[in-house]
This record gives sequence, structure tokens and C-alpha cells, in this order.
Amino acid sequence: MKNQPFNKQTHTNKESRVKKYKKVNQCIAKILSRLYAGETLSIKSLVEECQVSKRTIQRYVNERLAYFPIKKDGDLFSLDWVKEKKIDWSEEEVAVLEMLDNLSKNQGSAFYEKAHKILKKINSFNPYYTRLDIEKIDDFLPVVIELEKAIKENRIIHFTYTMQHGTFKIKAKPLKIANFQGFWYLVAEDMKDGVIKKYLLRQIAQVKISDEKFTPPKNLHEKISKALSIWFDPDIEPFEVRLFIDGKVAKYFKYKPLAPSQIILGEDQDGSIEIALKITHEMEIIPIIKQWLPHIRVLEPKWLDEMIKEDIKAYLNEF
Repeated sequence: MKNQPFNKQTHTNKESRVKKYKKVNQCIAKILSRLYAGETLSIKSLVEECQVSKRTIQRYVNERLAYFPIKKDGDLFSLDWVKEKKIDWSEEEVAVLEMLDNLSKNQGSAFYEKAHKILKKINSFNPYYTRLDIEKIDDFLPVVIELEKAIKENRIIHFTYTMQHGTFKIKAKPLKIANFQGFWYLVAEDMKDGVIKKYLLRQIAQVKISDEKFTPPKNLHEKISKALSIWFDPDIEPFEVRLFIDGKVAKYFKYKPLAPSQIILGEDQDGSIEIALKITHEMEIIPIIKQWLPHIRVLEPKWLDEMIKEDIKAYLNEF
């Protein structure tokens, strides 16, 4: 038997397969988005929009969307909200979702619009009001999407980072997207020196995901969860800080601990307390201490107490 001649049309390469699957996923995502927005879709219109055959759209609906409550009427189909609303939400779950709906407003109009379309299905009335001083994440949503993908796939990235003294090209291992004091950061290991650094998301641009993969550190999430601020250093062994808290403000430190590591060492009759917590960098705690002056005092370490006193003296001498 003679070998069949090579036919380019019947053979695919990695690039063409990736392009094909991307097109499929985009089409299905578009269908789901419009269904959850309450639209009734037609097979005919989707054939034109997605530029695929009628049989392909029917397969998407019958196979890829088989677990969704689809209601069909000839060429038309939509989400069967009657079935959808039979989910037995508890009062506690509804309360949490309503709170999430309100919190999403702080992330900017584009993010809130997407989240609200789903969350508004739960309840038309939301009794919560929250105010969080957080950057609007939709200001740099395209960057976030690329970083999220790279973090999930453990892939090394290249990006440009703009600072006051110039723009730099960075090659790094992306580890976490984190929010500290209302600002969004990328926590990543700089491939140049192997140091874990924090990059402001709004100053990141031109993100490119490489094919290079890496193994993330096992205990990074635990270290981030214990951090007080962006000043934390995951490469430093935490040290203990002991603080005296005046009785006038002690309740706030009881209701909302400064860190997961905070413990109450003792309490006086006037309500004042002594607490201990662990940090990796003095700037994790210094701004917080200054915020609560004169109702807070550093007991240990002594060098930290002296550092804050010197700052106060310099301020008074200056003004």
C-alpha cells in the first residue's frame, strides 16, 4: 500500500489546536454569560456570532452545558430560572452573598457589573452598607487576568514595572495576588536575585507568560496570612513584639486582633491589656503604633521603642 500524501488540512499542530480550543471556550463563555444575564438565545444567531456550524452549537448546548438548567423551545433556549431558584439557600448563605455583593462595589464598576449580575438573583433587597478603602481592581483587570493564569499554572512571567526613577523589565515567579492597606500587589520571586518582592499591580504592564514552569514555596501562603502589611519579609524569621494597650482602646484590639499571631498576655483592672505578636519587619507595626498614640506603648523590643521615640522627636523638632 502506498503511503498517503501529507495533507495539511487533515493535520494540526499545537498552535492550531490551542487556537481552536480558545475559540470554543470563548464561544461557550459568551453563551453562559448571556444566559445568566437572562437572555433567550437562538441557535441560528449563535451560528453567525461564533462562526461555527449549527450542529456544533447544538453539541455545545447538549453536551458542554448539560449540567445547566436549560429550557428549550425549538430553535430558542434559555436558563430555566424556576429550576435555578429552587436552590435551598439558608438565611446565613443569603446574608453572606448579599455582603459579597456590597463588597464587590469597592472593586470598580466593571468588576461589580459582572459580580452583581449573578448575586442579584439571590435577593432584590440588600440591607448591607460597607466602605472599604480599596483600589478599584478593574483599573488593571487585564493584568490581573494574565497574572492569575500564570499563578495557577506556575509559569514564569516577563513584565515591565514602572517606578519613579524609570521602567524596568522583570522576569519573575508569580506567587500571589494580595491586598495590603487597600493596595493590590503581586507577590513574586525576582529571577534576577531570587528575592521575593511585592509589585504594585497598577505599575505592572506588558505581562507575558512563558512556557517555563516552577515549583512554588510550600509555606508562602501561611507567611502571607500572618503578615500585618506589605512590609512583611517571607525570608526573615519572625520576631516577637510586646505592646501595652490603654484600657480606653483595648476593646478594639480584642475585637479585631492586629494579626493572627496576636495573643493577650494579661489584663489589668482598668481594662488595659498587654499583647504579643510576631512580625518580620519593623515597618509592619510602626505605622499602626503611631496611629494609636498615645494609647499604645512598645514594651519589647527596646530598640523598636527607641526608634519610634526618635521619629516623634524629629517630627516635633521639624514642626
